[in-house]
Amino acid sequence: MLAGTSLTEDDLDNPHTEISLFQQVRAIDNLLTLYGPGFVFLKPDIWNTSIHGAVAIAAISAPTIGDGVAVLPRYGPARTPYQRGVIKPSGTCMLLDWEVTVPLTEAQWLPMMEVNFLAIRSMIRAALGVEALELEFAFAAPAPSYADRVREVLGGKVQYGASVNRVKFPRSWWPMRSVAADPVLYKRAIDELELAVQRRQENSVPLQGRVERLLQTMPDGRPSAEMVAASLGLSRRTMVRRLQKAGTGFRELLDAELRRRAVELKKTKLRRDDIASRLGYDDPASFNRAWRRWFGPAKKKQP
Repeated sequence: MLAGTSLTEDDLDNPHTEISLFQQVRAIDNLLTLYGPGFVFLKPDIWNTSIHGAVAIAAISAPTIGDGVAVLPRYGPARTPYQRGVIKPSGTCMLLDWEVTVPLTEAQWLPMMEVNFLAIRSMIRAALGVEALELEFAFAAPAPSYADRVREVLGGKVQYGASVNRVKFPRSWWPMRSVAADPVLYKRAIDELELAVQRRQENSVPLQGRVERLLQTMPDGRPSAEMVAASLGLSRRTMVRRLQKAGTGFRELLDAELRRRAVELKKTKLRRDDIASRLGYDDPASFNRAWRRWFGPAKKKQP
């Protein structure tokens, strides 16, 4: 599962390890290779509230169900800045719309959403003290081959082909007191989450270092500035401005990482066309210019 992620089991045991978007995506790709689509529902119980740390604790120990659900979009991005949620009323229901804000393939983002929905179901069940049978789930993806298994686990109210990923709650739940309400535990969890938000906003690691680390964990290809900024919880404009202030730019950092990879790939005796593909160059002319910039003009063979 960890192949190609640069992560170790010790990293996973360390609560302070920050796993980048690219590392998570690579792990998902590995799981898809090992177990195929629907791997999330092979053992759905492992995706419970415990994997979401303080967010889950705050959601469950909140005074009311509504307060608990409100924790998810407010503090979820502190853990996964490339995901975003919005709560809005709709008649007798409350809707929680959720999206992945970076351009991933459906095969990559759908497991993320499945894990999110399993965790939400687990949190609501813990707060209600009974099965949350009234919950409705909608996926912005066509029905997969394992859709029956999804309905079996999440309940029958699962829709595919929706315009947005969504969880629908009865509005009557909003003022209900959570059976797990705990003011002390809730405050501690919220304090921890506020600190996490503050740390992300005032990250002690310089932005240049964070961008470089993220690029080092990226899979083959070239991510856009928008994708990297979103995975760091920033707008593209903010990232560019802060990098300029530090005396560098995204293109320079990306080029340095691509050169580093090109040096390593060159040692493997891969054909240049294969190296170009691995580095995300579709245009031979662009790749040739980059190659000359990195390694100088090709030496002419002596007659």
